[in-house]
Amino acid sequence: MNPGNFGAVFFFEWQRALSPARMAWWLVLILFPAFIVALIRVSSAQPPREPWYIFLFALVPMLVSMLGSLLWASPAVSSELELHSWTYLAVRPHGKTALLLGKYLATVTWVLSAALLGLSISVLIARPADPWYLWSTIAKLACISCPAYAALYLAIGCLFPQRAMAIAVAYTLVFELVVGFVPALINKLTVQYRLLALLVDWGTLPLGGRSGSGMLAMIGDAPAWHHVAILAGYTAAMLLLAVVVVHLREFTSESMTNG
Repeated sequence: MNPGNFGAVFFFEWQRALSPARMAWWLVLILFPAFIVALIRVSSAQPPREPWYIFLFALVPMLVSMLGSLLWASPAVSSELELHSWTYLAVRPHGKTALLLGKYLATVTWVLSAALLGLSISVLIARPADPWYLWSTIAKLACISCPAYAALYLAIGCLFPQRAMAIAVAYTLVFELVVGFVPALINKLTVQYRLLALLVDWGTLPLGGRSGSGMLAMIGDAPAWHHVAILAGYTAAMLLLAVVVVHLREFTSESMTNG
């Protein structure tokens, strides 16, 4: 496939994202973490070191990455079906793959830019004792979480184009925000489990210590590279699933109306 194909989709999506509505959502993603950190900073003197890692982990790699990717990646197919442009894109050589990869890359860059900007403003407001280490730790997690969540929600959007947003929200609430924090085998299938393990490793958080039975049951004792490798494979698998689905299924605008 010619890289220029999905490059053209990427630049087109960037131009389309410069609308007032999408820019407003982008600003909300940037300012919301900073707003919460400002409230925490006003209500308390100087929180200990560990809570800043936990607060910013919840606000940036979790909230901003998940919400932004959900909003941008889930409707990748349904939006084209609603605009009646899917047929014209699908008949072009490698058009389906170019569409998905271009939209995926646009999602990652838009959401990641919001995450990093929001994180930077939040760290400036928080004024922690170790600002650079705090920023670099959460930034690394954001750089991993954004591609992973974008690939996940893109795959959901391809599997369930009629109800992509609803199913993506349901998956997030049930699995990422509930199951991901349950010390059981199934939580290892979530992105949140891997990110939490990396937070403990890179943020050097005690949280009862890795020797503690509770934390060991929650995140295990695998090294950081193990979780990074799994998330990289997970991201690639979700992208491959999305590409395979759009090539095997027949999407029509009528299916959106009837679904």
